[in-house]
Amino acid sequence: MANAAFEKAMKLAVVTGLRSMLGPALLAHATHRPDRKNWALAAIGELTFDKLPLVPGRDSLLPLIARGIAGAWVARRVMEEEGTEEPWAVPLGAAVAMGVAVAAPKIRRTLGWTLRIPDPVLGLAEDYLALRLGTEALGMTLDDWRRWAEKPWTT
Repeated sequence: MANAAFEKAMKLAVVTGLRSMLGPALLAHATHRPDRKNWALAAIGELTFDKLPLVPGRDSLLPLIARGIAGAWVARRVMEEEGTEEPWAVPLGAAVAMGVAVAAPKIRRTLGWTLRIPDPVLGLAEDYLALRLGTEALGMTLDDWRRWAEKPWTT
């Protein structure tokens, strides 16, 4: 059981490294937290706002720290929800989220340059990857997320 919980926590940390609000939003929805509507709106806002050219890189200091904190938070929440103790889950959740936040832009630039794929297309592909990984980690479908994201204030 601890291995499955740890794996789920690390997958959500990866998602959080890609999109800082998405990991917490998916977890809040899956665990029926009372603040899940706020998390959903933050995640939807980030998915939209992230595409603007004026947004600082996720690998700059403040966004990196925020992703580390969010990665630690999702890891701690998953372990608590699963009722398992893994002392390394929280620091590894932070490290994984921060590592992904540093690596993903470099991979994205390399793919864009070598394959000549426009950055907005790669951004949408990254959104899809994050959504897919996060929903699967929590036993949800993309359709579950779509229905919830369309009207987060009604759930």
